[in-house]
Amino acid sequence: MRKYTERPLDSGIYARLQEVRINSVDRQNAIAALRQAELLANAYLWVTEKLAGVGHIFLKPSLKH
Repeated sequence: MRKYTERPLDSGIYARLQEVRINSVDRQNAIAALRQAELLANAYLWVTEKLAGVGHIFLKPSLKH
């Protein structure tokens, strides 16, 4: 889904999570929640792109009576 080659662990938010002073269990939970949110956002973008591509099929000109 990503259109760039940046790895998730190199991005700013993941780096910030590594710097925050929290225990490892909370850090792993935060990373898992962030990955889940990223997957959900990518799925939403994929669906909207597919619907935009299919949308022109339903917009056929109507017949004049």
